[in-house]
Amino acid sequence: MSEQYDNEVSLHYAAYRPPLHQQILAAALPANYADYKVACGVDIGCGTGLSTQALKPYCVQAFGIDPSTAMLEQASEAAGITYLQGTGEDIALPDGSVDIVTFAGSLSYAKSSALVQELVRVCRPNATIVVYDFEVLLRDVMVLLGILETPVPSNYDHAINFHGCAQLHENEVRQEQLTLEMTSAQLAHVLFSSSRRYQQLIARFGAHNTFTTVVQALNHKGDTHPVKVDIYYSTYQPSV
Repeated sequence: MSEQYDNEVSLHYAAYRPPLHQQILAAALPANYADYKVACGVDIGCGTGLSTQALKPYCVQAFGIDPSTAMLEQASEAAGITYLQGTGEDIALPDGSVDIVTFAGSLSYAKSSALVQELVRVCRPNATIVVYDFEVLLRDVMVLLGILETPVPSNYDHAINFHGCAQLHENEVRQEQLTLEMTSAQLAHVLFSSSRRYQQLIARFGAHNTFTTVVQALNHKGDTHPVKVDIYYSTYQPSV
């Protein structure tokens, strides 16, 4: 994909994401976790920072880490949040300084023995590690727009976690489904934030004012759209 498409996808990704990060963290963490903010949180693979913003209510200082400059350039500045370019294998924080770590759809790209060693290094003994992901089910939406998607084989695993890792104690593993209501514009942003669907939509509707055309096409189907979402989350602590 060209740099122009890469930037466009990043813009749509930043323009609207379903509020799933907040919902999943609220489900994964204890009910009173937000009542007492821990000192330091780290969000690995933060993208445009939406997952870091969802983490911030639980900690005084949150760090969002991502290797992509294009994504970090779209991240919104906020008090108590610092964005760093890098990976989870080399976290620029002191030993035993982190209270909570989140992976929002990033562990599939980041998982390695070096990552686990780095988590053990930076985390306090009672730190919480949350691995979560979601899949917005958009095949039916694409069919409504006249696009029949062919399943694409992928090694990406939405349910990936640290199961079986001796250095981390597994507390909970869950998989659920929920339904979100989106406006046509919100749904279009979600569609265009996938490079594969972006190209399919251009092939179907043309390269001129594609986003506006798709929003208009969705408006013909209704003012709001129920969209099903599969969610996955698991929680861990360093093994003592």
